[in-house]
Amino acid sequence: MNNAWDNDPTWESNKQEVPSHDVHASGASIDIPITTPPAAAVTVEEHHRNPSLSRCLIRCWQCLASIGALGFQVGATSFSGEEIPFGKAGLLYYGHVISCLSILWSAFNIFVYLTRRFGTGHKIKRFLSTLFDLTLTALFGVCVFYEIATYRCKPGMHNGWCDFYNTGIFFLMSLFLTYTVHALWDLFGAMDCLRR
Repeated sequence: MNNAWDNDPTWESNKQEVPSHDVHASGASIDIPITTPPAAAVTVEEHHRNPSLSRCLIRCWQCLASIGALGFQVGATSFSGEEIPFGKAGLLYYGHVISCLSILWSAFNIFVYLTRRFGTGHKIKRFLSTLFDLTLTALFGVCVFYEIATYRCKPGMHNGWCDFYNTGIFFLMSLFLTYTVHALWDLFGAMDCLRR
């Protein structure tokens, strides 16, 4: 007797001898075809959401405002040709340092946005993002309010030095406000687990 699988080389045959105590089948063998089903591809899909464009736009503003704050306050002396009119300039240098930190942090966040939007990048851990945003909020808050309270400089004074300085204050204040918005956004996003 010829079976269909006898002629097909893709079928494997497993010949088994029937036990001898069976009188009717003694000496007979049975062809049992063995096929291996193809392994199903297992794919685990991760929930991927596009990153927030509004957060990226705020980060772009933070990067530009940090460059503006640093540039205007550093460039005031070069533009006016006058030295810093305040006795102690330590607070200004403090502002320069945190503006540089803000440039790095906002540029990194823009990079993360672009790699997530157009590539396969991952999010920044919410804890780290919240920590950095809260830290920069506090640093900019101290800088802005101390500079406003300590270094009073009326527009037009010192051959334009105060104009540059006050423009830098504007950018520092906008940085304080945008980092406050981001820190609150991160905190409320972290509390999302309470609603589930």
